[in-house]
Amino acid sequence: MRVQTHIPKRLLRTKEAALYLGMSPGKLRRLTQCGELSIVQHDEHAPWLYDLRDLDEHIERHKHTLC
Repeated sequence: MRVQTHIPKRLLRTKEAALYLGMSPGKLRRLTQCGELSIVQHDEHAPWLYDLRDLDEHIERHKHTLC
């Protein structure tokens, strides 16, 4: 009998990361291109990957309350 272990996914592709942040993939690409978010890219032709920790930091930086 094989036991499968679940490894949580830490790196998300652009569409997944945009969904996580609640924005369009185009908006996420623009934020990346202007330096607002970092990516992981294994070589220049590899897809952009976003670290969940960076996405969570982005959320925290942009939280505010309305008064």
